Amino acid sequence: MTTCKTCENLIELEEFNGYFKSYDEYLYNEIFIKQILNNNIYFDNKLVMLKKFPKECNKEQAYFHLTTIATDKSIPWSEREPDFRRCERLHWVKPSIENNHIELCGLPCFVYYIEIHKNGKPRIHLFNEKERYLIILEDRRDYLLLITAFYIHEDYYFKKTIKRSRKNTKYNFI
Repeated sequence: MTTCKTCENLIELEEFNGYFKSYDEYLYNEIFIKQILNNNIYFDNKLVMLKKFPKECNKEQAYFHLTTIATDKSIPWSEREPDFRRCERLHWVKPSIENNHIELCGLPCFVYYIEIHKNGKPRIHLFNEKERYLIILEDRRDYLLLITAFYIHEDYYFKKTIKRSRKNTKYNFI
């Protein structure tokens, strides 16, 4: 049971009787399009934008970042493997970014910390340790770019993220 009110009720494939096509259509049309793409998202009074191009299968690149995993970086976006933990949590993206969790939940569900990416741009990491959930936003001066959001499967990466968050967090709780 989670204590974060934005991180509740996973949307699982089983709710669609195991039919991935129906599940994917629901995630894309009802969650990604209606809640994320067509609804402005703000973090710290800054607009969060999405990578829309190149489109594949009539879907924006950001959708693939938020629902799939790359086992081979050379394959097209639309052929990446679904990451069901990402899919189940797609509806967490907007409320996790926008909400003041201390006001909403009574506790700091997420910490955020900033690291400089190899491209030289600052990246904001919103990390919910209890849920093993990480959202990454890149600061583009006039807006923030939603890079990805995912459940952290691997224990080594989870431990590394905990360490990085504790090292880089300066009382930044949301």
